Amino acid sequence: MDIFYNRGIYVVSDRVKFVVDPTGSVGDVDFVLVTHGHSDHVSRQMYRHTVVATRETFSALAVKFGGMPPRRVEVAPGRVLELDGVQIAVFEAGHILGSVMYLVEVDGVQTLFTGDFNTVGSILTEAAEPVGKVDVLVMEATYGDPAYRFPNRAEVYNQLLEVTERVSREGGVAIAAYPLGKAQEVTKLLGARAGVHKSIARYNSALGISSGGGDGVLIVPSVRHAPAGYFKIEVSGWHAVGGAGNGVYGIPLSDHSDYGGLLEFALESSPKLVYTVYGFAERLAGGLRKMGIRAYRIPPPLFI
Repeated sequence: MDIFYNRGIYVVSDRVKFVVDPTGSVGDVDFVLVTHGHSDHVSRQMYRHTVVATRETFSALAVKFGGMPPRRVEVAPGRVLELDGVQIAVFEAGHILGSVMYLVEVDGVQTLFTGDFNTVGSILTEAAEPVGKVDVLVMEATYGDPAYRFPNRAEVYNQLLEVTERVSREGGVAIAAYPLGKAQEVTKLLGARAGVHKSIARYNSALGISSGGGDGVLIVPSVRHAPAGYFKIEVSGWHAVGGAGNGVYGIPLSDHSDYGGLLEFALESSPKLVYTVYGFAERLAGGLRKMGIRAYRIPPPLFI
């Protein structure tokens, strides 16, 4: 069995070939596993194949691409299925609504594909938990740098609520949050007091999140969508290191695991081999090797 990255995580054996989270064209595969609906994990080209995802992810894909894949298999955390002779177990990823991890057994080798994941729960998602004793762990490394250590989530929520309440007494407040993911979390946190940009409203509606009418507080997809004169807040894990600047107040709210969470997850999974992907992949692999774990950045295909 071979595992490699080529705008998606490919698994190839003598009897099956599939891809996890393709972002470009998809070749001849038996099926596609999608961990969640963010743009850097999906591709319109995957619609030519059988797509496996959660109900929430399919709803997000319908918003993004104007419809759902014609051949789809809906899953949920806790489900185990067999597809083309491959056993697939589904686990909560804790990243955004509908995000999951897949434990796949091919040729007697159990491989866990985390996609983006968060070991800290939120007001919308349960925390991702290590599966334990997998053969291969393919894990994200978005914040796989030791500099990224996130504050307690309850404290971050309180910070966002306090700043929004204080500043909104004097004028409008625009909170920039990614339309799929943190925007739903912020909408849930602020409730009826916050309105939402139309791009966020579409995802909220598809995912069953009630959008407020707003009272001088608006959730927008990016700071450039903030109305003129509004105080700008941006929620992102990148603000764990330094502030936003340029008239933007940064709050370190992330839907990913921080560096410590990534290390702990890998250690508790007890893998024989770790492949890191996305973000600080090489740096995280190095940190894992220092802990005695056999870890490398995921390789590209041998031949392109």
